[in-house]
Amino acid sequence: MDALADVLENFGVHWQLLLIQSLNFLCVIGILYYLAFKPILKTMEERRAKIESGLRYAEEMRDQLAQSDATVREQLAQAREEARQIIEDAKRQAKDYADKQKKEIEQLTQNMITSAKQNIADEKAKMMADLKGEVKILVADVAAKVLARELSSEERTRYLDRAVLRL
Repeated sequence: MDALADVLENFGVHWQLLLIQSLNFLCVIGILYYLAFKPILKTMEERRAKIESGLRYAEEMRDQLAQSDATVREQLAQAREEARQIIEDAKRQAKDYADKQKKEIEQLTQNMITSAKQNIADEKAKMMADLKGEVKILVADVAAKVLARELSSEERTRYLDRAVLRL
């Protein structure tokens, strides 16, 4: 051990000072550990926990966003389907209404045509009756003038019937 002591002495190392310095160093390390490293490690642990919490929260929010996005897409698809259905219903109702209106107009037109034909037939019958009456009078007048005498009511009726039959 003397050789070791000689080597240490040649280098200027004294074991008593080395021991005291080692104790000082351990004391400084202990003080630094309790006063500096421990609070720093605690702060780092708290920050790590906050970061992990933030990452978990971000992951949860990402999942919720994905769920919300899926829900919104589903609701949009439902809304599109409902809109398509409403448009189809509106088109069908419009077509039904147009068909109904067309049938009503056709019926109204048919009624007007029938009414017009009936009016024409009635007017024609009235005109024919008026014409027959006037023709009877004219035939009687013409026959009286042609025969140059006054016709009896029996002769007049006979001539009128013949004239009316020819009409």
